[in-house]
Amino acid sequence: MDSKNMFIIGAIIILGIGLLIAFYHYRRRNLENLFAQVYESAKQVPKKKKNSFLLLMFKESLSASKKKSDTGSISNKLNNPKYLEIQLVQMSQILKNPSKVKDKTIKRALILLEDYKKWEKNKNSNHTDTKK
Repeated sequence: MDSKNMFIIGAIIILGIGLLIAFYHYRRRNLENLFAQVYESAKQVPKKKKNSFLLLMFKESLSASKKKSDTGSISNKLNNPKYLEIQLVQMSQILKNPSKVKDKTIKRALILLEDYKKWEKNKNSNHTDTKK
């Protein structure tokens, strides 16, 4: 191999690594924004229903991103008390036994819920550190 081919291979590898770093940064920034919005929304929910509500929020956000629909329909659904209560009951059943879940959207929402709990714990620990 001559130096020209080595340069091209090196440039492709560096470009690939740069794209991976950019993708990771973009994804992390979007998750931070999502978690911040969910955190603000979850303040209005009673503590008993908080995990179910969080799972519902993540499920709705994932299903909305799949359908590429407008976010207005999600807020309309969440403002309907009957729909919200039925969904919260379903989410609480899922949280009781997450191993029975077969839907990919719900599985991804459960993963997001665990990531959110870590993020919230980290945020709260940082917040208490700054108060001291």
